[in-house]
Amino acid sequence: MSRWIKIANDRGRWARVRMESPARESSAALMCPDGGHATSAAFIKGTLETGYGALLSRCGDDAALAEALISSDPEIDFGAVGRKTGATDRIFMSPDGDVLYAVNFQEVIFSTDGLEAGRREPVDVQANIDPELPPVWSGRLTPRAEAARRFAFTRNYRLRHVDGLTFDFLFDLARSLEDADAMATVGSGPRGTGPLYLERNGIPYFGLLEGRTRADTYLIILHLTNMELKRPVFAEREEVMDA
Repeated sequence: MSRWIKIANDRGRWARVRMESPARESSAALMCPDGGHATSAAFIKGTLETGYGALLSRCGDDAALAEALISSDPEIDFGAVGRKTGATDRIFMSPDGDVLYAVNFQEVIFSTDGLEAGRREPVDVQANIDPELPPVWSGRLTPRAEAARRFAFTRNYRLRHVDGLTFDFLFDLARSLEDADAMATVGSGPRGTGPLYLERNGIPYFGLLEGRTRADTYLIILHLTNMELKRPVFAEREEVMDA
């Protein structure tokens, strides 16, 4: 996958370059007992008639349903379960099992303890990696060793030049980051502290640039994260000493 991104350096100069995620070939191959190659397939796990809601309405209560599960296995459709499927489409259904043709999505907000705190209409957010104003440096440099401990990187992209001018731009950027042995924080907004959105209504990410050089070659990686690793806070224990 390759897409355009505008990126700025510490002097406020920016360039429009390519952002790509190189494909990686798996070094491991799944094999069958007969020596053939294993392939992925989708199979039917259950049907609407054998789901919990349908069985509960049929039996009346959980106690009667438990007895039915023990005696007759009504949760298994022996004519459908285990059959291989072909092409499938995802649909939305109501709690009663009816197909929904018009769906209004809502954003569910959870508190830190995992409980639902509220709901709201989703906000339409545009991608901002190739806007009129490029993502800029926030002025913060994080040592690479510290960044590896503080953040869980969920996506990594390589920045690639498209001509001689952008090669010089990215090479100088990679060398300055390598000399500092640090990663540069990049983001949206005038101060570079806002989130980065790769696609419309996508996940907001926090960006860190890492640079390396070797002779006349360079490597710049844009690390994206939406999770900061923090040490848990434990309450102080009071020791009671017997007199």
